[in-house]
Amino acid sequence: MNDLIKIVVYERNSLLKGWVISTLFVLPFTFLPTVIKYGLSIEAIRFRLSDSILYSLGFSLIVVVAAVIHNYNNLVDRKRLFDKPTFKELDFYGRLDGVGSIVRELETFLLGKIGNYYFRINLIEPELNTNKIEIVPLIETKSNKELEKKLKDEFGFRNHWFFGKEIKLLDEQINDKSFLKNVLNQLALDLKNMGAKPLEIDEFELENE
Repeated sequence: MNDLIKIVVYERNSLLKGWVISTLFVLPFTFLPTVIKYGLSIEAIRFRLSDSILYSLGFSLIVVVAAVIHNYNNLVDRKRLFDKPTFKELDFYGRLDGVGSIVRELETFLLGKIGNYYFRINLIEPELNTNKIEIVPLIETKSNKELEKKLKDEFGFRNHWFFGKEIKLLDEQINDKSFLKNVLNQLALDLKNMGAKPLEIDEFELENE
């Protein structure tokens, strides 16, 4: 319940914005029965206006509440996975993405350093229990197309929201404390051998967010 309240508090501005936009979108459709029955009568539309506003506000409120519950369930699914041994052992920072957006879902991800590189760990469709994750090394690729091509061809990297590698974890791997850390250690070593340049991260800001 506390987490649900936190979502409402953190997202109050975007929830209000979404409520207003949804109301304005729905409002014209509430006049359709009146227009069909009386035609484009200004008097009929004016008479209907107060009810239409009330219906639009009520419907949009239901949409907003449903969105909050959906985001809450999504975060619960993610927390359940991130509490597994292979993630806990990383001792990465937990971060929240999508705050303030009315089109993107809230999602948690992990961010931390292995070797010389910071890595972002995203969960892919946790609500479907796919056990898929995306490993995103925070490296400079725009100025090194050769590195980008090599990572795609030899390591299975791809461009989606981020430039990263998707892997599916078995149940025993999720419960193996050292599995994911070993994967990241090997990837950090491979990146170093390829001369990948790490992006600059403000560690002080990261620790105090």
